[in-house]
Amino acid sequence: MNPDLRALYTELLRAHGPQGWWWPGEAPFEIAVGAILVQRSRWEQADVAVTALRARGLLEAAALAATPEEEVRELVRAAGFPSQKPRRLRALAAWWADRAPQVPGLTDAELRSELRGVDGVGEETADAISLYCFGRPAFLCDEYARRALAEHGHAVPRSYTAFARWIAPSLEEAAFTVAELAELHGLIVEEGKAAALARSRGARSGPAPSAAAPPGLTPSSRAPRAAAARPPAAR
Repeated sequence: MNPDLRALYTELLRAHGPQGWWWPGEAPFEIAVGAILVQRSRWEQADVAVTALRARGLLEAAALAATPEEEVRELVRAAGFPSQKPRRLRALAAWWADRAPQVPGLTDAELRSELRGVDGVGEETADAISLYCFGRPAFLCDEYARRALAEHGHAVPRSYTAFARWIAPSLEEAAFTVAELAELHGLIVEEGKAAALARSRGARSGPAPSAAAPPGLTPSSRAPRAAAARPPAAR
């Protein structure tokens, strides 16, 4: 049976309340930079790196693309993976400076394909950038979503691609707006964090097994949220 995503949305909204646009960052390029920096890191680490880039005026795509990799490496060291993330940030910045103005003329599939061609932009990151930076419909098939659906009795495919293919009919039936998709992702993450906290508390008070919070594109509860759920314009 296909998941009823509208029912899940209503259930999570009742449990956690509105999340707003949710993903941290003010300007779309800053959001995209954060999506790269938080890969395999905690949001607190990524936030230190974002703050350092902001202080140097490097949250503008052209400026970041023109900055030597060694300089970027020192600024984003707090986010980890110093041999990968500076290179990936500069690749994203170069793509953004060249292609972001043309994005309104691209289909959703064309945009995702171009993003996937940028060094370091995997499927999850491409969906996050498509949704939160360019206001395109996308569902993040991450570990939080997998666990949320598994908790509701669904056998969720393990790979990102298979998960996306499996969930597509449910998304079509739900007919979410872009703002609702952003809200749903935030709600799913809040549910995952609440479940992880409950497991942690259970482990401290008794023999119930605990599990670490899943990795991925997941800002912490300290991350800022916009007051209104609306797609930002590309800059």
